[in-house]
Formats: sequence, C-alpha cells, structure tokens
Amino acid sequence: MSLLGTLAKVAVGVAVAKGMASMTNKGGSTGGGRPGSGSIFGGSNSPATRQSAPQSGGGLQDMLGQVLSGRGGQSGGLGGLLDGLAQASRTTDAAATRPQSGSLGDLLNQSFERFGEPETAPSVQQEEHAGLMLKAMLQAAKSDGKIDAAEKEKLMGELGDISPQERDFINRELAAPIDVDGLAHAIPRGMESQVYLMSVMGIDLDNQAEAQYLHDLATTLGLEQNAVNHIHAQLGAPALYR
Repeated sequence: MSLLGTLAKVAVGVAVAKGMASMTNKGGSTGGGRPGSGSIFGGSNSPATRQSAPQSGGGLQDMLGQVLSGRGGQSGGLGGLLDGLAQASRTTDAAATRPQSGSLGDLLNQSFERFGEPETAPSVQQEEHAGLMLKAMLQAAKSDGKIDAAEKEKLMGELGDISPQERDFINRELAAPIDVDGLAHAIPRGMESQVYLMSVMGIDLDNQAEAQYLHDLATTLGLEQNAVNHIHAQLGAPALYR
C-alpha cells in the first residue's frame, strides 16, 4: 500500500470523522459576527467568529461527493485542485484543472476512484509529497485540541486494508503534538498551497482553535489572505478572512 493510496482513504475518513456528522447538525450561523459573511476571522488577527458553511454549496458534504473524484462540475476533482495549485504556486489564481496523466493529482484521483492504490505506481517524490499531505491533514484534524475515541474509530474504520507501517504512521501522527513550524519547514518550495488545501480538508472549521490553527499555518507558509480564501472557496469551506 502506498502513502498516496492511504492519503486518499484518510481524506475520506477524516472528512467523515470531523465534518459530515457535525455538519448535519448545523442549521445556520451561531456566532456573533456578521451573518452571512462566511468569514472566520474578521481581520488578519481579530478574534474568530464562527460561521456556518455556505448553505447553497453544502460545504464538506458536497466536497466529498463532488470534489474528491471530480463529479458535480469539479472537472479535475481534488487532484485537479492540487495540480492547479502546483501550476499557480507563484500566483493567487489557482483553479481546478484536468490533471495530467501521471501527475500527483491524477494518481490521487485514481486512488479515490479505486478507494486504494492508483493504477500507476507513484514515484519516490510523489510518495514523499503524499506523506507530507497526510501529515498535514492529520495534524489539522486534531487542531481543535483532540480527536476523541469515536472520531478515531470512525477514521480508522474508513482505511480498510493498510499495512502495519501505515497504521503506525497514522497513529503516531495522531498522537504527536501539533507543530506548525515543523510542518512548514518540511514542505518543499512550491507545495505550500497544496499542503494548506489538505489541511483544510482535515478540519470542520467551526471553532476558534481550528481557525487559529489555519491562520498560524497560512502565516508560517507565507500564503496571502486572498489566496487562502480562494482555497477555502474551492472546497466549499467558510472563508478565513474578510
């Protein structure tokens, strides 16, 4: 089992564990901020105000059904988003594209479609990048302070048949302390937006701790606020800044 295949399974498992169950209980904004703004931070350093995900887009639920494997108008799926961010790493106008054959995005989409190994074996570099994205997603998933037993059970139950080494990798990352600086310094130049996108995938984004984590990560990665909000919009997640 490759880390890229594991990443695809964890992307689904984390989204289910951290997002879908709680989203079904969110009927509207419960915060004290500006209703309908969809913004978590009022400014670059102001206190977070919780807002619900946009009602029309369905947020994480639609992301699971549409973005992951390219259904519902997302022509390139999550892989297309990742490849688009890689191509536009020096701009703030990354858009979903149809992944090129053999690219990281293409292989990840293959993994989603097969819920496991991609048809094409990933390269050593692609495995390294998948490992970083997996680490980023798992760290983000616990940024609200914990992953409780029910969330962990739900996540691990989504992974199916993985090797003991991969299971150990996941358990180790879930147990490790949050280290934004360590993660950021391990990311190769040009992968910042991709890693941030996968971090958003691991978060339900409904409280101050999660919003602060993403703000700290984006700042450490050197991402501009409009680029951050653009990534959130592509995933149907509330904007971090307004």
